[in-house]
Amino acid sequence: MRLNISLAAAFVLLASACNAAGNSQSIPLQAGISNPAEASGQAHPNADHTSILKMLTTTAVVGSTVDPTNGDQNPYGLVYVNTKPFGKSVLKKGDLVVCNFNDQENVQGNGTTVEYMPSIPGSSPTRLIQDPSLKGCASLVINSFDEAYSANSGAKDAVGVSSAGKIVQTLKNSGLLVEPWGSVYIPSVTGYPPGDGLWVADASSGKIVRINLGTGGKPTYTPVISGFAVNHGVPGSILGPSGMQYNPKNRTLYIADGVTNTVIAIKNPYDDIFQANSIIVGSNGMTFTGPKAKDASVLFHGQPLDGPISSALLPNGNLVLGNTLNNNGKNLMVEIASDGTLLAYKNVDKGAAGALFGIVATGTSDTTTQIYFNDDNANNIQVLEK
Repeated sequence: MRLNISLAAAFVLLASACNAAGNSQSIPLQAGISNPAEASGQAHPNADHTSILKMLTTTAVVGSTVDPTNGDQNPYGLVYVNTKPFGKSVLKKGDLVVCNFNDQENVQGNGTTVEYMPSIPGSSPTRLIQDPSLKGCASLVINSFDEAYSANSGAKDAVGVSSAGKIVQTLKNSGLLVEPWGSVYIPSVTGYPPGDGLWVADASSGKIVRINLGTGGKPTYTPVISGFAVNHGVPGSILGPSGMQYNPKNRTLYIADGVTNTVIAIKNPYDDIFQANSIIVGSNGMTFTGPKAKDASVLFHGQPLDGPISSALLPNGNLVLGNTLNNNGKNLMVEIASDGTLLAYKNVDKGAAGALFGIVATGTSDTTTQIYFNDDNANNIQVLEK
């Protein structure tokens, strides 16, 4: 769970959303909350203003995330296996894969394990892998080959793990991967080179590093976006660029800025964003310079975002983000449409603040969507459903 809490930010949120404190219901958009995307005149003809959070009224516990062998805990990264894996695999379609940030003694950033379990209530974790190169796993992504890539803040690397639980790739760059934090996998559309890309957000430098994976050759590392604010927090209180999602339907990369409470959108990242410092984010998180500045825009800024770190892309294109700061113990999910409209927010844990890490959505439509999330207060995965 998080160690630093912003009292001032909590009072601001309490003033605008006092009704959220006493229940777990979603809250409609409040007057006075800006929509930067709408204000800038951007057109988003495919935006869906149907709120999924309002539709999901039931919470169930899927299962514990504590490693059954060494007791690692505090789940951070979370992904869902969408298809049946090829070849020899311990993973199955419909499984959830989760990594632990803490060790058995609950020391922040010392966890070295990845678990998996069926995505149905009453499941139990099975270890997928344990390795020192996974130390401090902060985020997970999964590609079409069912390889899970972890960004590991303690080990200062990113690691690819097969569906059979074997390390297939270890990515290290001492100059650029200093404190890997957020990550997203952007597949190639037209083939290679440069091949698929693993984009890693670094919480030490505030840079987004594009790692071109290629095939057969050495990966390349390029800090394509820079300037994000970071708080240089110790493990358990880190804020920086994270909560990254890529929507292939509109070819947009979304990045949550946990320090300035901003979500930015980057158009055509695979084709356009490949040079160092292609985009430089201003100190307030809302201005952009660099040769590809035109591709960047502010999707949303301000309350009710409060230290967001995790996110999920819903089937309808909406984003759900997870707050980590709130002095009153709220753990809010915040839903934002692809045009920047705030749709709803929901308190999913009334316990200590900073419990919400790792979110993933499943389904093919508004009515079939489910949202899974890690709850660090309980060391488990829970699901929001109808």
